[in-house]
Amino acid sequence: MTRTDETVDRSRTLDLARHYPGRRAGHVAAHVRGAGGPDRNWRLGADGELRTAQLLASLTGRTRRDRLLGRPPRWRVLHSVPLDGGAADLDHVLVGPPGICVINSRHHRRRPVLLDGDRLVVSGVSTDAVPRARLEAQRVRELLLPRLGADGARVPVRPVIAVIGAPMRVRRWPDDVVVATEGALVHALRGLAAVLDPAEVERIHGVARRPEAWT
Repeated sequence: MTRTDETVDRSRTLDLARHYPGRRAGHVAAHVRGAGGPDRNWRLGADGELRTAQLLASLTGRTRRDRLLGRPPRWRVLHSVPLDGGAADLDHVLVGPPGICVINSRHHRRRPVLLDGDRLVVSGVSTDAVPRARLEAQRVRELLLPRLGADGARVPVRPVIAVIGAPMRVRRWPDDVVVATEGALVHALRGLAAVLDPAEVERIHGVARRPEAWT
């Protein structure tokens, strides 16, 4: 989730499924660049979200058997989901058999990354990536799950961090946050215990793609 006090995306999108990955980060990069400021971090962020979306496409695409049987994909994804009137966003909200996975893309191109429990350390500097991932998942629980009615209480919401563009050394895994490099992300998501059937996935995606679900 990205934040800035300088730019609020005020475009009126009626269907969040139309959002492309890195949408907000790209908007902010353009604004900063137009103001003469450094936009590199925002551009890297947008590129990282695009790479994560490419990886998730292997989950969200329909197989040949799906098409023959007229079945929807088993996974659905939304990108650049706006929060707080567009002042922040969720990089990716993936709905599938394990529930709702809230994925934050961290693009650390060719920089050393160390995971030590709740600390994700990049080039020797500790970041708040793991606690932030938990907060993003909590926002989804507070905003989206009540929209699902009584069934919302049983839908797991899992915080996920996708480390893009860099290898990661692991000292300790966090207890409740999935952290994976781009080579391991899809495998980690597929390995989560399934709790939703295809009809439930479609219903949750149908609610989540409406902007009013996030206000």
